[in-house]
Amino acid sequence: MRATPEQSSAWLRSRMDVLGITSLEELAERCNSDKGNLSRIFRQQQRPRVDALEFIAHGLEIGVYETLVRIGAVDPVRDTVPTVTKKGQTVTFTWPRIR
Repeated sequence: MRATPEQSSAWLRSRMDVLGITSLEELAERCNSDKGNLSRIFRQQQRPRVDALEFIAHGLEIGVYETLVRIGAVDPVRDTVPTVTKKGQTVTFTWPRIR
């Protein structure tokens, strides 16, 4: 089952606590993003740019796949693992089908 927006937001708050991050601004700095963008991603109002996935994962100290699961983009039980391919500076990502 995909994470709901409420589950994604709750997980983000919990993860920030674990990492000792006290504000969304601090997290945004770690993720090379801005707080509004991260807020919309974890409330599932937008999907992150492909090139931002790695920065978000790094800032949260988790893998890209877990990031996708936590933002509700991937159902870890029903979806196949997404493919991320890097060629030089170009990153190609195939989003799983939405059922």
